[in-house]
Amino acid sequence: MLYTKDLEDTILYIPALSSGSACNSLNIVSGFTDCERISSHLIVLFDGIKEKKYVSRIRINLILGMTKGSSLTKKKHKKICQTIERIQTMRGMPKITCRYIANGQEVHSKVYLWSRGNIPKVAFCGSANYSINAFQRRRECMTDCDPSEAKAYYKSLYKDSVDCFDPDIDVKMRFAETAVPFIEDVSDDNLEKLNYEEYKGKTPVDQIRVSLLKADGDVGHGSGINWGIRPNRTPRNRNQAYIPYNKKDKKAGFFPERVNPNDKHCPLFKVITKEAGAFYMRLAQDRDKGIHSADSNAIIGKWIREKIGASDGQFVTKEMLERYGATSVVFKKYENDIYVLEFEPFKTSQENEA
Repeated sequence: MLYTKDLEDTILYIPALSSGSACNSLNIVSGFTDCERISSHLIVLFDGIKEKKYVSRIRINLILGMTKGSSLTKKKHKKICQTIERIQTMRGMPKITCRYIANGQEVHSKVYLWSRGNIPKVAFCGSANYSINAFQRRRECMTDCDPSEAKAYYKSLYKDSVDCFDPDIDVKMRFAETAVPFIEDVSDDNLEKLNYEEYKGKTPVDQIRVSLLKADGDVGHGSGINWGIRPNRTPRNRNQAYIPYNKKDKKAGFFPERVNPNDKHCPLFKVITKEAGAFYMRLAQDRDKGIHSADSNAIIGKWIREKIGASDGQFVTKEMLERYGATSVVFKKYENDIYVLEFEPFKTSQENEA
């Protein structure tokens, strides 16, 4: 069968349905990818796993084929590694590995193989790279192929590939100095491309200041910016955090809200910071009383601690924030639901807002 519509659901999600094929392993061969594709795919699967829509313990193994010569820069390699490192800190998140073709000819084919355990069940091949552009912005076509043959093809490429976290990656790979735009194929609004300096000179369509303190005027213990530090010593990443979204700070329609009241999750939106790069955030919790990073709950907490000079995972007090010069952050909203998040001492923040 030839597939030309709803490729994202057909290729990336339906095989993992608990009520369907219940596949828990996806092997991908793709010429190219981008960090937004990796993050958004895993976040949607993660949401579905929590709702028991998808099977648990999903693992994705990606081989990128166009990685030699001018096709993969050192900068992109680092961003891929950063994306994977961040998203794998979330307990229950699907696991992902990424390998690069390092030997032999480059690989431009696109193959997606879903398996249940070690048994190949569903496979597709065609034109769609594992990228946002391919699955959301272009007309592509895919077709069914033999799962056993797809597995054999993946295995034949594996021996010519190297893990992106290989300690000798700089010896085994020759990274390009600069990206070639028509080869890279990543849109300017992709998470991978979003840059604080570019947006700093633009005028936001709106902005709000949001307190890092709870409604009672103090930091939380096991909540807020100290969400990962639990009084009962429940083992968590101590940098896990969310930004309280208190009633006094709320502005209707500023952040994307649930499409339907019964939706379990609010829509994702893209956030850019000067120091921590770009990532997904969303409103969360009952009555949308928190704002957290969806790629990893630890991104915000780690970023705040680094900004105020606290040690990794240290309990953050109100006094520490006051010594830094700020107990709130500023969200600046731009077109297409892209936001800049700033946490600066109050005087500096006033100058930036002027």
